Amino acid sequence: MRNRLLGCSALVAAGVLVAPAVQAEEPIQLGVGGFMEQYFGYGSSDIDDRDHFDQKSDSEIIFSGSTTLDNGIQFGVNVQLEGNSAFGSTGGDRTGGDTIDESYAFIEGDFGRVLLGSENSAGYLMSMEAPNVGIGINSGDQGDWVPVESDANLAARGTLGATTLENAAVNDANRLTYFTPRFSGFQGGISYTPDAEEDDNDQPSENAEFHDGIDVGINFVESFGGFDVEAFGRYGIASNDTAGGDDPEVFGAGFAVGYAGFTVGGSYGQQDEAGENEGQAWDAGVSYETGPWGVSLSYFYGEAEGSTASGDEELQTIEAAASYALGPGIKMIGSVGYNDFEDDESGAADDSNDGYWVVTGIKLSF
Repeated sequence: MRNRLLGCSALVAAGVLVAPAVQAEEPIQLGVGGFMEQYFGYGSSDIDDRDHFDQKSDSEIIFSGSTTLDNGIQFGVNVQLEGNSAFGSTGGDRTGGDTIDESYAFIEGDFGRVLLGSENSAGYLMSMEAPNVGIGINSGDQGDWVPVESDANLAARGTLGATTLENAAVNDANRLTYFTPRFSGFQGGISYTPDAEEDDNDQPSENAEFHDGIDVGINFVESFGGFDVEAFGRYGIASNDTAGGDDPEVFGAGFAVGYAGFTVGGSYGQQDEAGENEGQAWDAGVSYETGPWGVSLSYFYGEAEGSTASGDEELQTIEAAASYALGPGIKMIGSVGYNDFEDDESGAADDSNDGYWVVTGIKLSF
């Protein structure tokens, strides 16, 4: 099961910072990690005669390090460097011209974990998706192979391409986030987002379209008699003080159960009061892993209101995939999938599109 669960009190952290100095064993030293994905395959699409073989990539180098004081409090940093600058219309985490993805500091101890900087919200980080061993279709890479020509909706963090949403598609903004320790399988988290900007030290405006965002989440992870159970729920809201603007809200929930190598699960996300980005999405899937082998079958459905001109937009995707672990951090994958995108626009402006992909590749983590 996919698990992005983290585990802090801002008040406690503030107390740590003003307490008498406590020496660390050694200064922070950075280590290097990350991932690289390289794919080769065939995509067939109704749009612009895009029936062709292609080679696609996604990679990220992560610099991270920490040190622990004599009192057990840990301080650390995390900076993520993008290795690929282009992305498809529903494609993953690649961020166009933003060379540095997340960049934040953290403080961690028995009180929990505090994050300060550019990072996803607590609600997003505590979310999960349906099991999948392929290229992924929930905030996945299917749009790289069968384009979704949406004129809006920011599909990688909106309902046209994900259940793991960021409210009003505000992704990697500068935030203050706190995660509690985990108690009996439960953990909570909360984020405060002053404004929608990332890596921007300008003072926020009270008249902004997005300001003073609050995101909360709770999840549960536990094992019972051979069963692995994971569940989450989250809610987010922010202020919108533009003329006639509504305060955007986001909801989400998900559940997965694993037993004897099988995992079955799904998730749901909803965006309200966000204009053309309003909508909902859900996914469901099943996977089986034994030894180095893994197989999965997953389905995604998403819809968005779209602009007045474009009307409603809807995406359905199904993927069957297999994976084989060649060694630690080295995995081969194969993926076959189908996209069906429906656009309510009429005439030449109609971007409706369907197609399929057959892809193989290698996923490396380090």
